[in-house]
Amino acid sequence: MPKKVTMDTIAKKLGISKNTVSLALRGMAGISEATRKKIEETALSIGYKYKTNGVKSLNTRNLCLVIAKSTRDSIGFFSYIQLGIEDEARKNNMNTIIHYYDEKDDIFEIPNCIREGMITGIITLGRNSLKTINAILSYNLPVVLVDNYFDNLEMDCILTDNQCGGYLATEYLIKCGHTKIGFIGDTSLSVSFYDRYQGYLKALNQHNIEMVEGYSVTDRVLDNLTSEDAEYIISEIKSKEGLPTAYFCCNDAQAVVLLKALKSMNISIPDEISIIGYDDIEAARSITPELTTMKVEKELMGKRAVSMLIERIENRKEITEKILLSAKLIERQSVKNKKLS
Repeated sequence: MPKKVTMDTIAKKLGISKNTVSLALRGMAGISEATRKKIEETALSIGYKYKTNGVKSLNTRNLCLVIAKSTRDSIGFFSYIQLGIEDEARKNNMNTIIHYYDEKDDIFEIPNCIREGMITGIITLGRNSLKTINAILSYNLPVVLVDNYFDNLEMDCILTDNQCGGYLATEYLIKCGHTKIGFIGDTSLSVSFYDRYQGYLKALNQHNIEMVEGYSVTDRVLDNLTSEDAEYIISEIKSKEGLPTAYFCCNDAQAVVLLKALKSMNISIPDEISIIGYDDIEAARSITPELTTMKVEKELMGKRAVSMLIERIENRKEITEKILLSAKLIERQSVKNKKLS
């Protein structure tokens, strides 16, 4: 009897995760076109057909997933959280209605499904402005924020413990003998980046290591720049302060850009400069050297968000919760242990 062809079959054949295969076959954002094409071609060649779900039960509830377009287009992170949300919702007999919006618009337009009373609860994913969240809250529906929070709003949130993760990433570099450590990431762009930066500062302070501002780039996003611009920024740091021996980057996307720019400048990674990222996206494993990073349980964040929303729907508890999921250090080849050399 021939062996059943599944998503696992495709994943093992290509050396990628099953969830990456699922995202690609479902046409979801967050997967590079090259990877998507390779997955689709492999699925076709081995006779795999993706099956959509059948007719939903009449008792199915609807949740609205609100996502900014910039979040949707982010490669390798938020799409996995979305996958966890949709899978957990399905297990709990809930439909997921996705609403993408442009955060550049002056006014957030409430989705029709919310205005027409079709929705039982709302999950927002990634960065959303306070104005947007207040507009959503005006409909008095249960709301859960994922990877975002506001200090002045009492709301249910699912987050990674970013400050602790930033601390652990920086402390790892320190334990590897690094004392000249920079930070890469626009701290104003995301509460997650800001909290990771605070963890970085805390680790330096507790280990009595001087924080040299000139080593860091905290007001620009490297992955929005050309290679030439990224190299120029590095050259400016080198000419003013001299380059540090290690960098902690706010996420893997920034780390990959930094790694490529340094290599193009004939700076050896990790012999001359070590790099650690955050999130553990697919690109962290496909670059050379493979990226040391902090692994975020992305699908689990999505699943926990749905569980929290269901609890809020079924039990209108008075106390809101902010749940922090730990990040785990993944050691690869982009960090040099100076104590062993």
